[in-house]
Amino acid sequence: MDRTAPRGALPGGTAAGAAVPGPQRPVTALPSGAAAGARVEPFVGGPWSLPWSPTACSSARTVIRDVLRQWGLDDLVPTAELLVSELVSNALRHASGPLRLTLERVSGLRCLVSDGSADLPRPADAGPEDECGRGLLLVDMLAARWGCEGGPEGKSVWFELSGDPCARGLDGDTRGEAA
Repeated sequence: MDRTAPRGALPGGTAAGAAVPGPQRPVTALPSGAAAGARVEPFVGGPWSLPWSPTACSSARTVIRDVLRQWGLDDLVPTAELLVSELVSNALRHASGPLRLTLERVSGLRCLVSDGSADLPRPADAGPEDECGRGLLLVDMLAARWGCEGGPEGKSVWFELSGDPCARGLDGDTRGEAA
């Protein structure tokens, strides 16, 4: 897998502009006639404001489910829901508002969680008895790429999932490969 941040490294300062969405366009379905595997013109959904409350994770997962189904990326829903929950809960625990979610349809999915804090996330070294501290490890393990970037109103932490049907799923199996 191509990763923006090497394992164990602080992911700050990655790919200039990668965490800043392009022109905001309404969420729309894939262009009709788009063949599977064809290059898809990038488009953006959001940003959606999320409540600064425990319901933010549920709201983000609802957006993920609805938008990915519209975009024909149903296979990415379980992993995207898990990862967006991790990023939103990290923001609620360690940052300050406002809290926003933006989705970008590229060759797969780019998901950005933005908050009002300039403090970049630091991967924790969680011990076997620790109840938290593994969120960024999950993001690192499951995302094709991820990173974070500061901006004038805080920061965005983002991940990308591949739209490749042969990509690894949550269960570790590859889809689309001959047995």
